Amino acid sequence: MTTEPTEPTDSAESTAATATTTGFTADLFASDGRLKAIPRRPARRTALLDHLAATLFEPARAYTEREVNEALKTVHDDFPALRRHLVTGGQLTRTKDGSAYHRQQRTGPLAGATPTAP
Repeated sequence: MTTEPTEPTDSAESTAATATTTGFTADLFASDGRLKAIPRRPARRTALLDHLAATLFEPARAYTEREVNEALKTVHDDFPALRRHLVTGGQLTRTKDGSAYHRQQRTGPLAGATPTAP
């Protein structure tokens, strides 16, 4: 999948999502702040998911599935895929019964990796 970088916008209507994107993810968003497409390349998808988790979800708060869906709908219509990617990517955790989601604090490149014994 190839995407052309978008031109910078001076629009006062830019949303917080586009204003806070990094250079690595900025071209994934349209001028209205909505995600154009979910990246297929793992590094770009991870950068996007990290950005979405940081901007849409507070670290110390529990979210219902409905609240996660509503937050994700603000950026893309395929919110179930985004939710699944966030959980499998380790940006969000989900209780076994699916009743609550929490944002994970990620630090460093191996944040989602399983820790090894010293």
